[in-house]
Amino acid sequence: MPVYTDSTINSIKTRLTLSEVVQSYIPIVTRGGRNWAKCPFHGNGNERTPSFAINDRDGFYHCFGCGESGDMFTFVEKMDHVGFNEAVEILANKAGVTLETKSGRADRKDRDELETLYELNQRIAGTFHYLLLSSAEAAHARDYLAHRNVSKEMIEKFQLGYAPSDTSWLMSFLSKKGYSEEILKKSGLFSPNSFPYPMFANRLIFPVRSWQGRYIAFSGRDLSGRDNTPKYKNTSDTSIYSKRNNLFGLYEALETIKKGQKPAIIVEGNFDVVSMHQAGLTSAVASLGTSFTEEQVRLLSRYVSRIDLMFDSDEAGQKSTDRAIALIHKAGLECFVHKLEGGKDASEIIEKEGGEALFNAFQEEENAFAYLVSKGTKTYNIQSGRGKSDFVRYLSPFLQSTVSNVERASYIRSLSSLLSVSEESIRADIFSSAGPEDMAEEDEREINQGNVSRTRHFNPAAISIDLFSMLYLANHRDLFAAYRSRISFGDLKDREAQVIYMALENAMRNEITSNELFLTMITDEDARNDVATSFALDEYSAKNGRSALDEAADRITLRGMEERREVLLNQLRSFSDSLDPDQLSDALQRKKELDEKISVLRNELFRSTAKEE
Repeated sequence: MPVYTDSTINSIKTRLTLSEVVQSYIPIVTRGGRNWAKCPFHGNGNERTPSFAINDRDGFYHCFGCGESGDMFTFVEKMDHVGFNEAVEILANKAGVTLETKSGRADRKDRDELETLYELNQRIAGTFHYLLLSSAEAAHARDYLAHRNVSKEMIEKFQLGYAPSDTSWLMSFLSKKGYSEEILKKSGLFSPNSFPYPMFANRLIFPVRSWQGRYIAFSGRDLSGRDNTPKYKNTSDTSIYSKRNNLFGLYEALETIKKGQKPAIIVEGNFDVVSMHQAGLTSAVASLGTSFTEEQVRLLSRYVSRIDLMFDSDEAGQKSTDRAIALIHKAGLECFVHKLEGGKDASEIIEKEGGEALFNAFQEEENAFAYLVSKGTKTYNIQSGRGKSDFVRYLSPFLQSTVSNVERASYIRSLSSLLSVSEESIRADIFSSAGPEDMAEEDEREINQGNVSRTRHFNPAAISIDLFSMLYLANHRDLFAAYRSRISFGDLKDREAQVIYMALENAMRNEITSNELFLTMITDEDARNDVATSFALDEYSAKNGRSALDEAADRITLRGMEERREVLLNQLRSFSDSLDPDQLSDALQRKKELDEKISVLRNELFRSTAKEE
């Protein structure tokens, strides 16, 4: 992952104000000399009075309603559900800034190679599309699409294309465009075992785009009809594409998904995605030559809280449904299942009956639990003891992965009524089938349940001295090298302070100077928000807070000394009878030295406090 230079970050901040960035997403108003907006992070932007303050001078925002704070990069991350690097790229494009990374010559070569692959894919996607629409050779491909009832609008929306049957055409075409053999071998367009034989020949082409719209891969549907030819071929993983981390149709579905009013819909194949969009169900996507993956669930969870499944009605499709439900539920997302009548899949329905029939067929749904119960009761004889046990075991993975205790209790209550057995026996069977790892996850959920969706406001007056010192050092990172000799990681008791300490260590070693890059190094969301808020508060950003930092460092040191003395005293009480004279003398000497240091430090702190008063 690239690390962008401070000059890149600063160039973006120079060319864009925070207000300009925010206003490109939500309306802002000016009040009391400061820009305000209705917070997009709570209340769905429906506040009566704007509580989202925008400080262009310091480049930070703060919501007085929910406590969210950050800068323009944080704002884009949250609004577009992307990581820091992607936010930098979005804002650099908006500001017209050239991206520079902290890298050597080899890294620059790698970046150039990636850009060449993106450009190559865009060029060949355009060529494939042109051939589909215009070449005589592609007439049978156009006829095939007409037979499948695919509209011209969908052909354009998905940039469908055609790869010629001449297996020498692709190499010849791209070589003439100046692409090296080295790049072509890495493109995924040619067979890895028999270069320069093309992956796609006489195939209908479905370009795969990243969420940003960049062409990263291709999927090809065979048009020869030969029995010994795979129906579909997909680009193998390359340096710009990973099957597990991408979805066909995501770019085309993103506008609908980002509105947050529709769930993401997972279907089985490329034609199903195209058919769903043609029927007006424009949040449909599909995996690419692989089962639905955990990475794809995480990708969609950036944008939605609910994922709907509509796999094929055959046995393989139903197994895929069960696997996908487990992944979605484990991620804490809602899941609904749609069963189609009148066709094996979406493309078959639209081919036979049209878009309206598919839209109507899709409306019937049931939640994942109801779907699994319905399927389980048809598979197991729940009138017998063994059948009841097998039925509960079948549902166990779903119930174990249920994040909410309340939700799980509701499901168990329903099963208790259905099976006429006690809730306690069902609960015992569920967790007796969980392995040690599952139980550890369950214990962790129990501990963290209260923190899942909480809103925590930052109160500078109520924080620990540990957190105060780390927040001050986060604002004055040039001081950290000096103070780390006075405050060690082990001296800190506040977990959030420990997280910031580790970020300060990493920032010092990597010579990170910009606040934006420093925030990306903080792994805990609460700590990151508190540091972002502190950047806009005078008590942390002002240079005259050094004396307060010194006092905090002394108090942390004093606390550590007192704890070490207490440990020493406990050892003396417990083992004084068994210590030889030398050991006893050594322990007493160490206690004496600690007592003296504690006394000196207490007196210094007392004089400092008295002087301030």
